[in-house]
Amino acid sequence: MSARSIIIATKMDSREARELAEKIRAWLEQKSCSVNTVDYPYKIPEEKIRESPPDLIIVLGGDGTILSVVRAMLVHKAPFIGVNLGKVGFLAEISPSTWEKQLTLIFDSVFKVSRRMLLEYVIIAGGREILSGVSVNELVVSRGKMARLISMDLESSQGSMKCIRADGMIFSTPTGSTAYCISAGGPLVHPEMQGIILTPICVFLHDFKPLVMPDTETFQARICSDSPGAFLTVDGQTGYSLNPGDVLKVSRYREDLKLLMCEEKGFISKLSAKRFFTRG
Repeated sequence: MSARSIIIATKMDSREARELAEKIRAWLEQKSCSVNTVDYPYKIPEEKIRESPPDLIIVLGGDGTILSVVRAMLVHKAPFIGVNLGKVGFLAEISPSTWEKQLTLIFDSVFKVSRRMLLEYVIIAGGREILSGVSVNELVVSRGKMARLISMDLESSQGSMKCIRADGMIFSTPTGSTAYCISAGGPLVHPEMQGIILTPICVFLHDFKPLVMPDTETFQARICSDSPGAFLTVDGQTGYSLNPGDVLKVSRYREDLKLLMCEEKGFISKLSAKRFFTRG
């Protein structure tokens, strides 16, 4: 891989991440790479980006850090690779103990590009768009502070479902199927497939099973008048209040996330390693 301009993004307030970043930075500079190191909120000055657009973004942290960095840096259109300093590591490909060997494989072009679809969301209030953004894993419409059901009307080109009453609804990507989706009873979906997964949370008086829909669909969830205090959560990290009458529009984002993978591990093998099939 010809990578001459590289961004290293580190986990927030992590001494381990900062120390490892310095080691990787020195190693990369020996390869004549230009390196920018950044931490939360993961913003690089525009003049630096114009001078040297990144060829690769290395993320030091767990899956949560990668989610934050991707949303902040997707605009640069560079591939990402993660060094796993977290607990799960579904998105982080590199071990902190073998990073030099694995990055060498990347520079020797021994890697696979895993393309992952993303979700775009738009919040419409009073007939106008007030907020938009991108999600890597999932968008969750849920109840707010009060432990009460929310009601929503859900529409797409395939039809409409009126007055769904539940604790909430999860719209997830295939990448996010191993996160909140599976915990709420949704399906495991290969992360490179194309589809939008709908998983209701504790649905009330409905036989609403999880759905996997085409990625070409656009969904509109309207918060009903009897649901004050609804809330939208993006990738489990940022949240926004939704008022009665507000509409959440969900569709596939125009760009894909590009993750570099230097080891050929099948999806089933990775699930097994993460103990998804272990009883007890």
